[in-house]
Amino acid sequence: MEMDIKAGRYLEHGEYDGNLYGTKIDSIHEVVNTGRTCILDVNPQALKLLKTAEFMPYVVLIGAPELDTLRTMHKAVLEAGISTKQLTDMDLKKTVDESARIQRCYGHYFDLTIVNDNLDQAFEKLQTAVDQLCSDPQWVPVNWVY
Repeated sequence: MEMDIKAGRYLEHGEYDGNLYGTKIDSIHEVVNTGRTCILDVNPQALKLLKTAEFMPYVVLIGAPELDTLRTMHKAVLEAGISTKQLTDMDLKKTVDESARIQRCYGHYFDLTIVNDNLDQAFEKLQTAVDQLCSDPQWVPVNWVY
């Protein structure tokens, strides 16, 4: 894997608990070449490599809601037993701040931004966008075509 990383065969890579992980570019091509849709959750830095004619991605940011809304949502999932992870107000604020930073620094890469202020509605918006990609023509940069 280290040789492939050095050879630039990974869209992104990292290390966690002493283990290397990453998204291999050939793996993306394999999925696309079988006629399937490749859905990736990447670090924003990878968007510069991804947003090219080679991949022609449709990039969606699922952004954090305002802090008060995030607090309410977190409380609801705890009370419903969906999550047991107790997040501090600082954790929630960090999430909101990071979402705003990503929007500010990488917003020009996004085709769609969905604010996750209601999980069901956010999912519905994402599903609608994906359905439209399958049926409606899309605008792409001219340099992707010529």
